[in-house]
Amino acid sequence: MANIPAAIVVLQAHLVAAGAALTDPLLDVDRGLPATRGRQVRYYWGGEVDPPRMAGRRDLTGDIVGQRFIIAALWPLSDLSEELVTAIDIEMQLLAGEIRTRIDGDSQLGGNVTDLDLGYAEPDIVTVANARHIALRWDLDLSYVEYTVAP
Repeated sequence: MANIPAAIVVLQAHLVAAGAALTDPLLDVDRGLPATRGRQVRYYWGGEVDPPRMAGRRDLTGDIVGQRFIIAALWPLSDLSEELVTAIDIEMQLLAGEIRTRIDGDSQLGGNVTDLDLGYAEPDIVTVANARHIALRWDLDLSYVEYTVAP
């Protein structure tokens, strides 16, 4: 069974390291929703899901539930100049590789989860507080928390 709070501490460390590895380090990494204050990485709880790589949601005594976390990196999009969009595009690809390398390389987040499934990085143009951003988003499913079912 997972120790989600401890796993999230390890996740934060991986995200900080991934952001710091960029040529222009991305250092604003924190738990919470995206804000309008520059380049950033945010992560937050995304709900309950089927536990990754497990055959079923139940055993004889309980519900086995995966926990989803959303990881989102944002870049302000002040204009659509080719220079800005190209620089962000390159940075998104590099950050995606850094995050995947770290999380897939520690698929138990320091021994705190049984397994995980990191979805594909998906870019999009979003508006946050009336400001346009490019967002790169992942679903991270962690396995598992068991909830006792009464007989």
